[in-house]
Amino acid sequence: MILVFGTICIDRVYRIARLPQVGGYASILSDESLLGGEAANTALALKTWGLPIELAGNQLGAGPEGATLGRLLEEKGLPTELLSPGEAPTPVCHVYVTPDGERAMFGIGFGEEGQQQDWDRLPLEEGAWFTADPNLGTLAREAYGHASQRGMRLYLMDFIQPSDQFPAGTFWQCSTDWVGVRGNTQRNVAYVQDFVDRHGCFAVLSDGPNGLVAGSQSHEVRAYPPYPCPQLVDSTGAGDMFRAGMLYGLENGWEIPQCLQFASAAGCLKCQYLGATTHVPSVEEIEAHVRKHRQVSRQYL
Repeated sequence: MILVFGTICIDRVYRIARLPQVGGYASILSDESLLGGEAANTALALKTWGLPIELAGNQLGAGPEGATLGRLLEEKGLPTELLSPGEAPTPVCHVYVTPDGERAMFGIGFGEEGQQQDWDRLPLEEGAWFTADPNLGTLAREAYGHASQRGMRLYLMDFIQPSDQFPAGTFWQCSTDWVGVRGNTQRNVAYVQDFVDRHGCFAVLSDGPNGLVAGSQSHEVRAYPPYPCPQLVDSTGAGDMFRAGMLYGLENGWEIPQCLQFASAAGCLKCQYLGATTHVPSVEEIEAHVRKHRQVSRQYL
C-alpha cells in the first residue's frame, strides 16, 4: 500500500496562444475543469498501474466547487474514505498553457488554513510507502513525521525549507522551479551532492527538458538525459508522474537505474496531454518508450 498525502484540487486549464505582457491581453482558446493537485495526480498514476493506494490531504470544501471536486475524484475511481468536505475553501488552480507546453499557474484556497487531520484514521503501516507534498504547510510536515514514527518509508517532494528533516532512507524529489538552476547541469550536480551530504537521503532534482540529477551516498550523484517527448502539449503534472514512476519501481523492488528510467519516461509521456489527469500512460507504453530510446536508456545504467 502507498499512502499519498497532499494537495487535491480542481485544475481549471486554459489554452492560450501566449502569455501576455504585464498590462497586456490574451484570448482564451479553450477551458475545462479537471482533477488536479500533486497528491491526486500521483495517486491516479499509481492506481492506473495497479498498485493499492490510499489518498489523504486537504478538505474538499463545501458548496458547488466541493461537489465538483468530489465528482472528479469519483470519476477517476480514487478512494475518498480519508477525505472530508470540511468548511475550508475548495482549492482551485488556474493553469494557463501555451502551445510550447509552458504554463503559468494561479491558485486559490491552498494552504493549511482551516485544515485538520485525524491521525488515527490514516493507515500508517510500518514498511509501506508514504509520500507527501508541502502545500499544506505544517500539516504536511506533521503527516510525514507521524508516518516516519510508524516506520513508513518516505518519498517527499518539494520540501525545501531549512527546517525540513529527512530521516535515513528518505527519497527526496524537487525541480529547478524551486531550487538549483534551470539549464545549468554543473550547478545542479553540486546542489544535489551538497543536499545528499547534508541529509543522507536519495535526492532527485528534475530540470524539465534538460533531464535530471540524482544520487545518494551509495549512488554517484550525476546527470541523466531526458527521454524525448513525441509531442509537447502541457508539462503540468510531469513531476507528479515522475514521482509515481519512482514509487512504482521502488514498490516492485527494482534497482535504482530502472526506477529512474521508468520515472523519466513516464514524466515525458505525460506531457503529450493537456492537464495532469486526462491520461496516464500505461506501464506497457512507458516500458516501450524506454526500449525505443536505447541510447538514452543506456546512460541510466
